[in-house]
Amino acid sequence: MGKRASDNFKKRFGDPPRIEVIYPNKKLSVEEQEIQSKRLVTGYVGVLRGLLGREPIDKELLGKVGISKALARQGRRRK
Repeated sequence: MGKRASDNFKKRFGDPPRIEVIYPNKKLSVEEQEIQSKRLVTGYVGVLRGLLGREPIDKELLGKVGISKALARQGRRRK
């Protein structure tokens, strides 16, 4: 990570970082991968639902349509 990226990371997550990334030591089974994927999708949809104040459409979920315009219409501009 370059100096600029490192500085941005420190600004965003603190120094020392307030997050911890843990990588699994072994490969996940197919069932575990499915469960993990479902949880990630549920979390992602929940975050978008909270930001938009409504159910996100399929194109927003897939990233084909940006949500910044929808947020701007609601008066929630990015900082």
